[in-house]
Amino acid sequence: MGSLQLEDFAAGWIGGAASVIVGHPLDTVKTRLQAGVGYGNTLSCIRMEAASDPFPLAVSPLFFLQLKSLT
Repeated sequence: MGSLQLEDFAAGWIGGAASVIVGHPLDTVKTRLQAGVGYGNTLSCIRMEAASDPFPLAVSPLFFLQLKSLT
């Protein structure tokens, strides 16, 4: 693998990981609000979701997306 290919791979991996880290928690909150579970507003939804999950919301998708890319 050449230097340019390695740089492209690293840039793509970092960009994809950043996208999941930022996008997945926001998508989770959006889905919860659309489902009408009983959250008063966006901030209350974020607080309740963060309190109920001790791990960051994006850890699971990052792990499974890596497994998917290997197949």
